[in-house]
Amino acid sequence: MRALQFAQDRLAAGGWRSSRRPLSLTVLMWFSGICAVGAVLAIAAVAAGIEPRMAGGMQVTREQWLVFAAPLVGAIAVLTGLTSIGLRSHRPWARWCFMLISPLILASAAGFTSIGAVPWSLGKVAVIVATAVGLFSAWLLFWQRASLLYFYRIRQAGGGMSSRR
Repeated sequence: MRALQFAQDRLAAGGWRSSRRPLSLTVLMWFSGICAVGAVLAIAAVAAGIEPRMAGGMQVTREQWLVFAAPLVGAIAVLTGLTSIGLRSHRPWARWCFMLISPLILASAAGFTSIGAVPWSLGKVAVIVATAVGLFSAWLLFWQRASLLYFYRIRQAGGGMSSRR
């Protein structure tokens, strides 16, 4: 509630330019787009037999990688691509797309570890990394002041802005 009041006070004082995306979100937009393209290329390279198959530093067969890792990498590619598109077009749903990545990794790590598809040490590392990334993402997208003001302004403008950065 205090954050919303801060955003309203800041906007009333004219201290926020509505057409500007914060630098942190611009970096996230580009990172997400590059990650999406890289993930699709990685899946294509493994499917074609070009790229060596590694999962958590362990050598795996092509079939194992395509069965276990490729669906997760594909889902992450879709979510990061949607994040990039959403941030580019000033859509508030973009932050939810990015926030879905960490729970997806947590669920897949828990599931793959429980069925014995990956060693428990790899599952534990995936859970720790996904938790850390999820917490940082939550701070960046929901609690950082510049992001908070930006998404508040988008909501006030009706969900999207016509001017782009």
